Amino acid sequence: MLGPGPVYPVADYFRDGAVLRLREDDRQPDGTYRKKVRWIATGYTGPVLVRAARIDAPGSATVAFSYTGGPRDGGHYAVLTNPDSDLPGTTTVDGPGCYAYQVDGTTFSLTIVFRAAPEAPSSAGSGR
Repeated sequence: MLGPGPVYPVADYFRDGAVLRLREDDRQPDGTYRKKVRWIATGYTGPVLVRAARIDAPGSATVAFSYTGGPRDGGHYAVLTNPDSDLPGTTTVDGPGCYAYQVDGTTFSLTIVFRAAPEAPSSAGSGR
């Protein structure tokens, strides 16, 4: 998990700590990159608002849960009714750079910084 919680993005979607790897397959027609990022809530019920922003330069980022809530106040808002929620979702960034999630609930407010970077080309098949 990334961050202190109780609502976290799952670290399996990041590499080398907090690096979201961008692949050409993730590129959308508008030039942004959409990545699957699952969230977990542990021991928390109530409203949560998750926002994303680029913090190193002009640009944009968004976050959305797939099956609950909806857009609100520049982010994605949901009411969690289960203290152990699994929240599939997506994060969209405009390209490589430094970004942050702002995660707000009734008992917490936290910032999680991450970097988006191109995935290194595969070395499979090299050396022949």
